[in-house]
Amino acid sequence: LYSAVSLASLPSKQRGKILASLSVQELNALLWDWLFWARANQLAPGGHWLIWLLMAGRGMGKTRAAAEFVRSEVRAGRASRIHLIGKTPADARDVMVEGDSGILAISPPDERPLYEPSKRRLTWPNGARGVIFSSQEPDQLRGPQCGLAWGDEIRTWYYPQECHDNLMLGLRLGERPRA
Repeated sequence: LYSAVSLASLPSKQRGKILASLSVQELNALLWDWLFWARANQLAPGGHWLIWLLMAGRGMGKTRAAAEFVRSEVRAGRASRIHLIGKTPADARDVMVEGDSGILAISPPDERPLYEPSKRRLTWPNGARGVIFSSQEPDQLRGPQCGLAWGDEIRTWYYPQECHDNLMLGLRLGERPRA
């Protein structure tokens, strides 16, 4: 298919022709294709890195970008244990998991994880598991290991240094752990 950039640069009539030529199945797939819809500044950088920091104002799409990155890493089999850290458990649930741009909203039906709020856990169809943590209790991050972590709104965390330190000590699973 075409990229969003190449389609956006075409005249609307030509764009319409291309979209009209797609099958229903292709159009449905396009709805869930983040690479098609994302802006360049919403895509993870290439190469080898440990921490990707998205620092921008309201409305930039940071939550969507992070949720889509988690989804892509799970789908590719590069993340089997994920830590999701929010300011509070409610913040993590309301924004990162259940929010308009959260993991549940951006996941197509066949990739949507099972969310068990009482266990603070998400389980994807391929067996990957995400656990919600709160910056209110940095010691929760002592011990558990992960290969992927998403820390949301770090500036607002209650104990940012302690959470970061404990998280980084556990970020050690897989070939290329990332946060």
